[in-house]
Amino acid sequence: MNLASLKNSLKIGGILVVLLLALTVTIIGGNRAANYFAKASSCQAQKITTAQVTPNSAVISWETTDASQGRVEYGTNPAGLTFTAPEGTSGKTHNVPLTLLTPNTVYYYLVTIGDTRCDSSGQKCESNCVPWSFTTGSMTPIPQATPTLVPTLTLAPSGSNVATPSSIAPTSTLSSFCTQVQLNIGKSSQDATTWAAVKQFDIDSNGVINGLDIIKCQKSGK
Repeated sequence: MNLASLKNSLKIGGILVVLLLALTVTIIGGNRAANYFAKASSCQAQKITTAQVTPNSAVISWETTDASQGRVEYGTNPAGLTFTAPEGTSGKTHNVPLTLLTPNTVYYYLVTIGDTRCDSSGQKCESNCVPWSFTTGSMTPIPQATPTLVPTLTLAPSGSNVATPSSIAPTSTLSSFCTQVQLNIGKSSQDATTWAAVKQFDIDSNGVINGLDIIKCQKSGK
């Protein structure tokens, strides 16, 4: 083999090596691109959103091109979603309510359709999923009602029924005897030990000294 033939052989060999390398890069890049787009398109759930968040509930919504029936896996630990809320019917527009939540708490969730789990990247995930999250609202304290004191209006009796000191007080000065009658009001013949001494003040002789005895004492002029 002369020098010219050797150079041609090396040149052809170099071209073949370059072509082989280019083909290898193309195949590897194509496989990676195919895997990426396959992964991105494998998640049916699109436009995943969290809405109507309250202290105790929230609604997870998404859309699909084809009718499907999915579920929401959720919990307070992103590494362990312990609760599941399934859809009741199949459709293209999906709204799944989450209830009985704890106020002021961060919740994490994934949307699952069949065996496909979709995370916050919008792609299919099998492990190391990055879930969506939301925080429930805080409870608003209920104001305590302050009792209102309502004044009570007490109506005074009419003037004709009101007893005044002038109507109660005697109109004249009692005599000394009638004064003794007054001082012994309430005593009766049942108290034998004292009745003999006060019996004289029982004007009407009914066995009891009372207000009527004072009136009769005044009328009698004693």
